[in-house]
Amino acid sequence: MKNKWMKKVLVLMMCGALAVPAAGMAQPMVAQATEGTPAVQTAGGQSGSGTGAESGNGKTATENLADAKKNALDQLEDYYDTLKTSVPDDKKSDFEKAKNDARTVIENMRTSEQVTAYLTKATAKLDTFVPSQDAGSNAGNDTPDTTPTTTNNNIMVGGNWVTPVANAGQQVNVVLPVVNMGRTRVKNVVVTPVISEDAAKWPFEIETSNYSQTIDRLPGTDDGGSDMDRRRELTWTLRTRKDAPSGYMPISFNVTFENDDKSLSNVTLTSYVKVVGTTGISADGKSSTPRVIVTGFSTNPETVHAGDTFTLTLHMQNTSKATAVKNMVFDIQAASESTDTTYVAASFLPTAGSSTVFVDKIAAGANKDISIELEARSDLAQKPYVINVKMNYEDESVNAYENTASVSIPVRQEARIDTSSIEVTPQSIEVGGEANVSFSLYNIGKTKLYNASVKFQADSVTGGDTYLGNVDPGATGSVDAYLSGAAATTDDGKVKILITFEDESGEKTTVEKEMELYVTEMMNNDDGMVDDGMMDDGSQSQGGFKIWYVLVPLVLILAAVVAVIVIRKKKAKKAAALLDAEDLDGLEEVDLGEDTEGTDDADDTEKE
Repeated sequence: MKNKWMKKVLVLMMCGALAVPAAGMAQPMVAQATEGTPAVQTAGGQSGSGTGAESGNGKTATENLADAKKNALDQLEDYYDTLKTSVPDDKKSDFEKAKNDARTVIENMRTSEQVTAYLTKATAKLDTFVPSQDAGSNAGNDTPDTTPTTTNNNIMVGGNWVTPVANAGQQVNVVLPVVNMGRTRVKNVVVTPVISEDAAKWPFEIETSNYSQTIDRLPGTDDGGSDMDRRRELTWTLRTRKDAPSGYMPISFNVTFENDDKSLSNVTLTSYVKVVGTTGISADGKSSTPRVIVTGFSTNPETVHAGDTFTLTLHMQNTSKATAVKNMVFDIQAASESTDTTYVAASFLPTAGSSTVFVDKIAAGANKDISIELEARSDLAQKPYVINVKMNYEDESVNAYENTASVSIPVRQEARIDTSSIEVTPQSIEVGGEANVSFSLYNIGKTKLYNASVKFQADSVTGGDTYLGNVDPGATGSVDAYLSGAAATTDDGKVKILITFEDESGEKTTVEKEMELYVTEMMNNDDGMVDDGMMDDGSQSQGGFKIWYVLVPLVLILAAVVAVIVIRKKKAKKAAALLDAEDLDGLEEVDLGEDTEGTDDADDTEKE
């Protein structure tokens, strides 16, 4: 027990970092290391320095940096999950903030070395939130003790160990830091992981026949240097099996080395990985469920109006990191809505008649778009409508799953208005005069009109602005306005009527109508006589109005009246002469004389 306690103290005293993740799996080879900077055999068969130099894996520096960041973030998240149950409630918010801050720093790192070095600091920071406890006090804690172990007092797993996370179906970098805590150096160190066909013992695919890696020398304490300087790291890039059970799993490594006296020694080092099964078998034998979700949608056209046909595109995602889903059937059904209790119909109907879409396969972690053409009912009110997406699919083991998601599609109703006949009284006014304009505004659409107003626009008139307010569907607004003549009409007398209103989203619409109203110049009279300035050329041309058009008919009518009066006076004079005659003879003479006199009168009239 004392030895175990001393080993733990030694491990905690060492500060280290995980090596830069290597990528790609290939046939491992035995690599020799020089003293001081031992070679690390990578999965790609290339040697790298013990300080985490990039391996010759054919990837660019940017790609290796991306791999390093991803691995570091995964391990940081796993370390956070491991510790959070032990963090007191009053420190949990700070604990989570420390983790999020560390993620931000890692995501902004520019080199793999920075990522590796900072990960150690980040995990050490998280450790500070966990109350100290004696060794072996994990009893009753659901998180298992994942402290690395050794069967030798000198050769052990060194550094601040962070448990790697192995996601089913994906690659993971398993790093083994080895340190010699003995006084004398050892050499020709061969490290071989213990593999098995049993996924519960070896959760990785067996992709090669030799996983051994070598370290040329492991310096002892007599060689000088800190524990960190004497530490050597080995990295294996492995692919996690899809059927690996979930949970913390020990990984054992057989270590053989040569002592100074040429004798050989063996030691077994054990570290841990956390296996996360997605569709694999969990620790209790239960399979997890792959999730397919709707991450968003789009429509073409972007705005859907009632009565229109549009294409709905759903953005689907397979959230499983380990397995693909296949034989997928999506049933897209709009919620039924109707104001008529005897008739219920879906708000959207598929134009092809079928509401199902088939997708052969969506790879693990991949996205897929599915589309369907729909028609919005013409009687829909302006509001969002729900579409339900029912999904049926299988995993790679032909296990069947179901899921349901919903999206909400806003529908717009086209605003429609009409007006009654426009009455203008009078249809011609002088400058400064007024005309009354009246008509009715009908809302013949299915959406409410907000802040409806009417304006009149022309150079010859002013005023008449009318505010109608809100007009419900099927309702009527009345316009009764007065326009003032501002200037004489110089065109065809058209006046624009601008009807403006808003919809529920505040978007304005303006409808234009027209009416006729003539404005003439005001006539100036002085004592009933026409101004001399108006008679310069026999006409008044202002505003296009000719004064002769009125004077000539008046003169003709006056002449006719005078002629009638003269003739009547002459006839009355003759009739009086006949009444003064005393006998018939005299009457006859008068009659004869009348003829003569009539001739004389005619002659006199002619002379006149």
